[in-house]
Amino acid sequence: MQSGTIHPAQPANGSQADLPRAIGAMQRQEWEEARRILVPLAAQKPKSVASFHLARLELEAGDTAAAETHLNAFLEFRPRHPGALALKARVALIRGELELASELADEALEQDPKNFGALSIRSQIDDALNTKAAAQALETLNSGYLKARQDGPDSKLLAAAATLAELDPGNRWNDDSTAAAIAYFKHADDLQAALRNYDPHLISASVEFDYITWPKRIQPHIRGGAVLDVGCGFGGYGMGFLIAGAKSYTGLDPVMQLDSTKARNKRTRSVANLGVTPREISASLPAINLIQGKLEDLHIDSTFHAISLHNVTEHLIQLEEVFKELATLCKKDAKLIYTHHNYYCWNGHHGNPAWPEQLDTDNPEHLRLYDWNHIEFAVNAPEDDYVRTHLNRVRLDEIRSVTEKYFDIETWQEIPSSPSTLSRLTPEVLGRIRKTIPDIEERELTTNLVFCVAAPKPPTG
Repeated sequence: MQSGTIHPAQPANGSQADLPRAIGAMQRQEWEEARRILVPLAAQKPKSVASFHLARLELEAGDTAAAETHLNAFLEFRPRHPGALALKARVALIRGELELASELADEALEQDPKNFGALSIRSQIDDALNTKAAAQALETLNSGYLKARQDGPDSKLLAAAATLAELDPGNRWNDDSTAAAIAYFKHADDLQAALRNYDPHLISASVEFDYITWPKRIQPHIRGGAVLDVGCGFGGYGMGFLIAGAKSYTGLDPVMQLDSTKARNKRTRSVANLGVTPREISASLPAINLIQGKLEDLHIDSTFHAISLHNVTEHLIQLEEVFKELATLCKKDAKLIYTHHNYYCWNGHHGNPAWPEQLDTDNPEHLRLYDWNHIEFAVNAPEDDYVRTHLNRVRLDEIRSVTEKYFDIETWQEIPSSPSTLSRLTPEVLGRIRKTIPDIEERELTTNLVFCVAAPKPPTG
């Protein structure tokens, strides 16, 4: 029942024996009939059950003052009634009186630990208290974090960080900036270090640009450890990994522009303004190190607890050399984690159309690539075409074999393309593809992504 649906009705004479009829009317949502019965009953005997049910009606109608008047009268009659205490807690919650609401809900639960109304109010109060505590803590942090980078965090900032660390970020901390800030401190092992690397703009940008979803997915393998992210893109993922609990983050990519604020917004699939450059991020946050270059061209003297390659392996022209080098950069019990976008799936060309619903049959570029045409095209493509210069066209069994040469695979998931995509693999299309690659399996054409977790092979000798 929405506010304003209960309309005043003329009181009618009645007796307490009419109360069951009022309750039945309420169950049938016949609100005006229930009011017609309850108003005279409560007037005749304010300290009665009629006042309790009339308070329920007033509260549903949005008249908290009238509801409280009837509740107070009823509580003089039944001072420890759990339902009435829960309703009064609800009134206090509506008014923003959180402490009073909390006391009343707790008192109701003392009388009846399973009272649904009190449990619901208790949950709402906890959410409201957490929201209030988070807002106050973030206000303190956001006004003082820059000074803390120079002078070190003071007790006030540490207390604010500790408050956030005690809260529950829920499960949507990759989609909500406040939840992401809570998760940042919740997942941190060292609050002093977390404060030195705290940046509210980057936390918000990480949510906006969807730079937290991937670290969140692999959180069990990265929390508390040093992470190397190979092919990290434009430098935005660092804060996402810290939010998921990584102790430090090293991002490496040959196309990273250290002095550009442009970055890939994964939610909108477009290039947007991150508001800060990779060089500025590295300079201001000690836990994040962003490097422009290829792994095979650099000498890295650190080792890592986790190495991430998110849709990167398909671009590594020297795949085996890279994996061999990565194995040397692993600490004991480290994990290599990657997603591999399979070249031989429907959109493995990395161009347009990216999915069947996007297909434009009047677009020559689409016709060149769609329905696995890119596989035949690659055979005679110019040497400077993207499919030759940026895609290694490695097959599924080949990348698994390369991985197993240097790592022990713990997880290998072949994730299929969407049903609408798979429906386009007709016998005619399969036959056409096999004229180019006779031994190709349907599995290679239907697998969109591979998700792999692997551990480095123990040293020999």
